[in-house]
Amino acid sequence: MKVHINNEIREIDCPAGMNILDALVKAGVYFSAVCGGNGKCGKCKIRLLEGSLDIQQEDEKFFDKEELEQGWRLSCLAYPKEECTIAVTQNDESDFEVLSEFGEKDGNVEKGQDTAFGIAIDIGTTTLAVSLVGLTQGKVVDTYTSINQQRAYGADVIARIQASNDGKTGELKKSIQTDLVKGIRDVIGRNQVEVSLVKRIAIAGNTTMGHLLMGYSCENLGIFPFTPVNIKRIESDYVTVLGDDFLGDCPVIVLPGISTFVGGDITSGLFSCGFHEENKVSMLVDLGTNGEMGIGNKDKILVTSTAAGPAFEGGNIEWGTGSIKGAICGVKLDGDQVTVRTIGDVAPVGICGTGVIETTSELLKAELIDASGMLDEDFFDDGFPLAKCGDEEIVFTQKDVREIQLAKSAVRAGMETLMIHYGVNYDQIDKVFLAGGFGFKMDKSKAVEIGMFPEELAEKIEAVGNSSLGGAVMYLLREDGDETLDGLVERSEEIALSTDPKFNEFYMEHMLFGEL
Repeated sequence: MKVHINNEIREIDCPAGMNILDALVKAGVYFSAVCGGNGKCGKCKIRLLEGSLDIQQEDEKFFDKEELEQGWRLSCLAYPKEECTIAVTQNDESDFEVLSEFGEKDGNVEKGQDTAFGIAIDIGTTTLAVSLVGLTQGKVVDTYTSINQQRAYGADVIARIQASNDGKTGELKKSIQTDLVKGIRDVIGRNQVEVSLVKRIAIAGNTTMGHLLMGYSCENLGIFPFTPVNIKRIESDYVTVLGDDFLGDCPVIVLPGISTFVGGDITSGLFSCGFHEENKVSMLVDLGTNGEMGIGNKDKILVTSTAAGPAFEGGNIEWGTGSIKGAICGVKLDGDQVTVRTIGDVAPVGICGTGVIETTSELLKAELIDASGMLDEDFFDDGFPLAKCGDEEIVFTQKDVREIQLAKSAVRAGMETLMIHYGVNYDQIDKVFLAGGFGFKMDKSKAVEIGMFPEELAEKIEAVGNSSLGGAVMYLLREDGDETLDGLVERSEEIALSTDPKFNEFYMEHMLFGEL
């Protein structure tokens, strides 16, 4: 199979019975497949230039007759029966905005003052951050960020679990190892640090990311009773965990999780936000591809995970995209006039999570979405036009409204269920720490307007950035890191929302955008 990509032509093997998406990924061509190759998201578009590819039912949902005649297909459902030539024209995610900021700025770091270093890593489902930490000065020296190329196997953990269970455990492990080794070598090389001065590495990530890194079976992560192989603190070495000999036997610590659904990234986030030492009750809400949250103080913590879905990162949205240049991140309606703001102030290519929130908020204010979430009849069939992408119209559809309804309702209902179990009201909550890239960029007032957060907490919301990375940095700098994290895990109890009647009640209530 000849593949035209980025102004070059490559030849790639695609054995009988393998679809083009899998062949591309196997050949090292990065391809973001949001739905995991199930023909549902329409993101893995390719164009057939020579040869033949059958038209599938799903192709007809995403392409009109003219586009199908031009050779457009979904690569996940394209199985070549003969040699062919294709063009890959997917959005480039190499400039994906990755959040590495957390807490307060450390100020300047004096080069050459550190005589020992650590490396803190956050493995997010969508993105990665690798920080070089000076252990002498106690500050972050430099940070490398990138997309998590496991996105080629699906945007969310469910898709990755399925891919692992379908025999791709080794590929998923290799993918994350390659990404992390590249980041580690980059920050060390860029800062001319002697390898012998790197004393240890701390890794935070959700349970699925940890399993995929360690090569554990994910068979029981996706089925009841959702039993992980290991979520305790893992102490190993660089060669064993990363499959690379660059740092030899440098110790690697994978931070402990609380449950299958509340992993080491949340333990690290609770640590970063000071839950281990505060008397006042606070909440941590981490909005990424999953919605994890915790409530409590140094004495007791309740945690949960809510199925918010990937809408906050542009997933399952018709024109949805990640935080790349050209993603619509701000929207303003003034009568018939629509003004959009994009990341990088370049021409629009799609809508990211913050753009989804702002579009919904503006359409509600203009009364083009009613309290039930119904889009005005003028836009019900074709969607509300926001901007042009080439000759095409970027639209916000009725299905998109439903996606954000499900997501915002799950978050709000999860928060209120935790509060009831903890026995506190809004007045008794001191702060709401909002973690993750989406929360960092989001207009809090817009989130309140669509009902994701209650007005009573609006002034208490504090965006803390990448709290998972922040906790990993803190762990490297504190001698009592193991003891403190273990204590946080011991004091934390998970609330299962799927069987909680209060959650279901809140979920239905907050699905609405107001009173009917």
